Amino acid sequence: MEKQTDGQRQRFCRTYLKTMDAEQAAAAAGYQDGYGRLRTEPIRQCLRRMREAAAGELRQEDVLRQLAHLAFGRADDVLRLALRQGETELSGLDLTAVAEFKATEKGGLEIKLVDRLRALELLFSLLESRSTNAAQSLYQALANAGTEKEAWGDD
Repeated sequence: MEKQTDGQRQRFCRTYLKTMDAEQAAAAAGYQDGYGRLRTEPIRQCLRRMREAAAGELRQEDVLRQLAHLAFGRADDVLRLALRQGETELSGLDLTAVAEFKATEKGGLEIKLVDRLRALELLFSLLESRSTNAAQSLYQALANAGTEKEAWGDD
């Protein structure tokens, strides 16, 4: 495995945390093997530090983005897993749409997907409250501006 610089390691980790795609992260950092890179201790430590740093920084935009992904995301990887049992490598699959996953007694898989309608409802209510808050902030700013005579030149 090729030697890595701190810059490459940071770029790999940032891209991986954003995309959850080891091969895309490897390409961004100039590595050959993304999945092999995930197994190295320096990368694992870097990912752990970045996750810890980001844990306290959850923003409303992050929630909106994830809800939109659940509501509008594709389920191709889930179908690939269900239809090609034992043939599909799990790492690199986007399984965020999976709510439950279990093996049946007959050797099959039972996969329950997230409720897209519920995700849409939550997304809508967050967006609606966000615009309501923005409208209230604008109204408050206008009301405050109306009471400040100096701002209007009325002495």
